Amino acid sequence: MVTSNKPDKSVLVLDNFAQTLAVVRSLGSAGYNVILGRGIHKPIEAYSRFCNEQWIHSDLYEALDNPKTFLSELTNLLDKHPDIGWIFPVTEISAKVILRLDGDIPPHIQIATVPQTPFLICLDKQRANENCGLAYPQSRVVRNVAELSQAAGNIGFPLIIKSVDTNRRVFDRKAYVVNSLSTFTSVFHRWPAEHEKLLVQKFIAGSLEQSDFVAKKGELIAYSEGVSLRTDMLDGTGFGVEFMTTAPSKAVFFATQTFIKAINYSGPGLIQFIREEKTGTIHFLENNPRLSAGVAESMASGQNMPLLVLQALDNNSTHNLKPFTKDSGQHQPDFYTHWLSRDIEGYLTQRTSLTKAQRREWLLNMLRSFRRAEAHIMWQWRDPLPGVYVYLKLCVRIIKQIFSRQRSI
Repeated sequence: MVTSNKPDKSVLVLDNFAQTLAVVRSLGSAGYNVILGRGIHKPIEAYSRFCNEQWIHSDLYEALDNPKTFLSELTNLLDKHPDIGWIFPVTEISAKVILRLDGDIPPHIQIATVPQTPFLICLDKQRANENCGLAYPQSRVVRNVAELSQAAGNIGFPLIIKSVDTNRRVFDRKAYVVNSLSTFTSVFHRWPAEHEKLLVQKFIAGSLEQSDFVAKKGELIAYSEGVSLRTDMLDGTGFGVEFMTTAPSKAVFFATQTFIKAINYSGPGLIQFIREEKTGTIHFLENNPRLSAGVAESMASGQNMPLLVLQALDNNSTHNLKPFTKDSGQHQPDFYTHWLSRDIEGYLTQRTSLTKAQRREWLLNMLRSFRRAEAHIMWQWRDPLPGVYVYLKLCVRIIKQIFSRQRSI
């Protein structure tokens, strides 16, 4: 087992998602000994030169309901690794597990996530609406098809239907935009069995605006505002694939400050708003209590968010962290970032349902995004192997699709 020459600077990173790679690169570059938690399948972060060691553990989803096995594995790891000073849960999944185990984790180990109370507020969209201190779209929580139909009739079309839980999907979509009664009845004639509750929300026409941030006790420490120019879904839902940073706007910056002060927020966050087209009013949508999937953009444009999370949450901190101000100059605007692999995956998944014109437009947009990008979510020249692995897998997928089409001819 690899051990660190800096016994007070080892960090256990949990979850294997896009932002995990950014965390590994950030903390490894800062001198931390990075131990990557993973399942039986080797994730792309394991190929990073900044990953010092891998720890194979049981499934985190299973640990949500039965944490005993995971706790036993974690205890064994911590006994063998007294140098671990931090556990960094990258997404809500591992954060839920670790927060539930907080009383069983040695007190000298710090947790790099949002504290439990604001964390739980953020996970419940309706509760977040009620505590955010901001305007939000007309909303109703429903628990069955009858309540869903009644809410749709009261709110009116177009509307959005999504999970109350920020980390769950509805019929395999992050959010369902419903424009008419016919669309509503064709999709929601049955209740999605995996959900106890859904949130029905008035659709507001306007631009989606968001900010990545790190806060400490209700004060902004880092802030990166930007827009998602395209997503991997034609209707604008799904995951962003091209991003552009923007200069901090007065409305979004003030709204972010209002939210973190309202719930005394500490840690990382991705907060989203809709700016109403007709009035310019900012409406709160949600805050994800974690780093965003595209946090690599914020890092490339000037702010090392994962490292700042540790500095902001450090109980023994000697870091001189100054509150972020709108005119601090720490944030580079008009900075383009492309998530090429997600862009390709979205195209491959939906290709057969697209018209010839839509396929052509998607490919042209993909080329345009790639050419003007100043940074990429997955690719770094100084750490190329994770990117190589991702694109080799995509090549295999494309080849399989070609052979599958040829066999069907």
